[in-house]
Amino acid sequence: MFRAWSSRIIAASNSLTRRHLEWVFRVASTRPLAVICLFAAAVVLAVAMITSIHFETDIFRLFPSRQPALRLLLDSLEWTGSANEAYFLLEGDPPSLPAEAGRFAERLGQARVDGQPAFKRITWRIYDESQAASFKELIAYAVIHPQLFIQPDDLPRFVARFAPDQANAALQQLQANLAGQFGGFASGLATVDPFSLRDLILPRLKTGGQALDLDPASPYFLSRNGAVLIMIAEPARPVQDMVFARKLVAAINDARRGSPISISCAGAHISAVLDEAAMKSNVLVSIVISLLVVLGIFYIAYRRLLPTLLIPLILACGVLFALGTAGLFLRSIHIISFAFTALITGIGTDYSIHIYDRFHSERAAGKTSQEALELAILDTGRGVFTAAITTAVPFLALMVSDVRALYELGLLVGLGVIYSLYATLFFLPPLLLFMERRFPITYRPIPSLGLPRLWRAVLRHPAVVATGSLLMTAGLCWAAFSITFDGELKNLQPRHSEAFLAQEKIERNLSIAPKQILVALEGRDLPDVLERVSRLDALAASLQARGQIVAWSSLCRVINSQKTQMELSLRLREQFGGARLEKSMRGALDRQGFATGQFQPFLNGMSHLQRAVPVSPEEAVARLSASPLKGVVDRHLVKTATGYHALAYLHYSGSTLDLPAFQAALAALDPAARVTGIDLISNQLKDAVRNSFTGAFLLGGVLVLFFLLAHFASMPSGVLYSLFPVAAASGCMLGTMALSGMGLNFMNAMVLVTIVGMGSDFGLYIRFRVTAETSGERERQYVQIGRSVFLSAMTTIVGFGSLALTDYGAMSSIGWATNLGVGFITFFSLVTLPAAMALKGFSRTG
Repeated sequence: MFRAWSSRIIAASNSLTRRHLEWVFRVASTRPLAVICLFAAAVVLAVAMITSIHFETDIFRLFPSRQPALRLLLDSLEWTGSANEAYFLLEGDPPSLPAEAGRFAERLGQARVDGQPAFKRITWRIYDESQAASFKELIAYAVIHPQLFIQPDDLPRFVARFAPDQANAALQQLQANLAGQFGGFASGLATVDPFSLRDLILPRLKTGGQALDLDPASPYFLSRNGAVLIMIAEPARPVQDMVFARKLVAAINDARRGSPISISCAGAHISAVLDEAAMKSNVLVSIVISLLVVLGIFYIAYRRLLPTLLIPLILACGVLFALGTAGLFLRSIHIISFAFTALITGIGTDYSIHIYDRFHSERAAGKTSQEALELAILDTGRGVFTAAITTAVPFLALMVSDVRALYELGLLVGLGVIYSLYATLFFLPPLLLFMERRFPITYRPIPSLGLPRLWRAVLRHPAVVATGSLLMTAGLCWAAFSITFDGELKNLQPRHSEAFLAQEKIERNLSIAPKQILVALEGRDLPDVLERVSRLDALAASLQARGQIVAWSSLCRVINSQKTQMELSLRLREQFGGARLEKSMRGALDRQGFATGQFQPFLNGMSHLQRAVPVSPEEAVARLSASPLKGVVDRHLVKTATGYHALAYLHYSGSTLDLPAFQAALAALDPAARVTGIDLISNQLKDAVRNSFTGAFLLGGVLVLFFLLAHFASMPSGVLYSLFPVAAASGCMLGTMALSGMGLNFMNAMVLVTIVGMGSDFGLYIRFRVTAETSGERERQYVQIGRSVFLSAMTTIVGFGSLALTDYGAMSSIGWATNLGVGFITFFSLVTLPAAMALKGFSRTG
């Protein structure tokens, strides 16, 4: 019953396809003006839809943000404002860097966009002169509340500073400083900290929340090796405002023009503008090159100008209609997905090649124009129609993916293939009929490209060819098991763009370690959140002791937890509770000749030491936020409508940190903690891509199988002949990639989808056409369809392969992988399949 039911479906499908092609042929050949008008209206609608599409450049938008690691990264960028910061790397003669940085910062401060300041803030010094007053207030508070800031191990040294001998020594040093060149800023700090207690606090404040590996002796954001000074600025508007971003980049270029030092830029605004420009340039170059080569191949093969000139129109329709239709579903498209235009250039030309080749061959064989065109559209057209559907369906099946990169490329390529097919079917017949009337020629056989010799060579030794093909396939499939997956996200960016190179300089010169993990501890109660952070610090300290991480930063590395404060407060009360501390310190100042009146705030604060109690987290955060350490607070603690988000950063090198073990330890310590990092994001995205791709691959494979069964209803072996190149080429492509050191990545995995469609197409063409009873006729059929297959392979390699010239590593790998895949498909279709057919015996139905 099932077999009868499926047979009826297949028969109905074949009948529908035949009638549909007859209708297309009738309309295209008898009403060309109506077809042209209809397509012109469709072009206008498509252009209107395209103008509503927004093109994005953020690589993180390519992937599902519901992935935990990526979601936390995006949240943290939004919370901390890092997503909108701009970074400037200044390189040159180290002694001149600070002065040049000051001049460049001044020019940036004067930069205007639409009459308004381009930047909200510009920072390049540890403590800016404008922050002197707030820094003084922080020191005044810190020295009389050491329980909040001082390391427990440093408390004895802090207490010792109040001993008479050390107090006198500190005041003598202060006199020397005030008398020397340090009088300005030092005199202000001296009134709130005459005994230099800050020396025991500042190192922790400076390094505890440090995000970059800076020179500790420099007052600037200078790398430890002295090679790079970094400047951080906050643009006035968000990166989503692309008009502002483009004007901002222009303003930056004006500001750095003529500078005697090298100034490079990174950041979201710069990347958005530069990556967009680089991507457009890359895609445009790929399209132009591939189109010119494709047109050259077509013209050299067939020597007809008008059919050659029709190809750009067909491809333009495929691209415009695909983008226009996508505009109905998508409000934005990632700029990387626009690379589908190069793919359409390769695939969309195939249908013109097959139909025109059949038309030309039949005319050369003596058929009339009408007879040749009917055979081309209704006979070859049926195979072309099935081939286009089996190519488009695997791509469209990618729409089930929640990975945006796969979804968009699948949608655009699938639609582009279908629209290119229909543009060919509607435009080519009237053009050919027009040429027959206005520019008649004597049709001569098309060059055979050496295919007769190949056919005879294969048929002389079919067993040797088949055995050799199977052995090669087996060997390369074995090698395919060793292929790796490249999850490096930065390969999705242009490798030579300024933003990419600047980011690499930051990693090379300013990163504390090559890799970083971010842990988020969240809740509505601030004391509870900070207590959890202190427990995380204990875990991080143990990891650092074992050499698994290089360093870490958190808010509790700058301030003490409530528990630690209670212990330190008790020890302070024990040390100073019974002492007449204020009188003692006043006496020390009098003995050294200081007027004690100007030190009165410090002397009044001695009572805080004698009655020390823990500082509330809210007060501690408020004090830090009002000081030059506001940036440290903003980086490590964020308050939103949902509560507090404490962030801790762990820095590590290579494989020194066992990520699964760390995640397990973190889950045991704090089950609610969230964690992210580039390695974790890559792993989760790898799983998402694999799951999405597997589902789409299976769905597309089932649909392709159905269409092949429908096409070969009377020739069941045709399905096997069509699918063999798919399986063999996939394995050989992966094996060759593994042997050459090329791995799969987020983008080139889609080449497997291309192989599913094209591999079945090429096998379908060979098995569908080579069915004659006599050997001479079979050879003629093989040469005709083999030439079309070979030329289609060349145009596909040109279209996809042009991506190999792009500056995007992942996109470039699409081109290289496609060259391998299509090359193997062509070999198995033109060489192995004829050998298999010869061994089995040529038949129309077997």
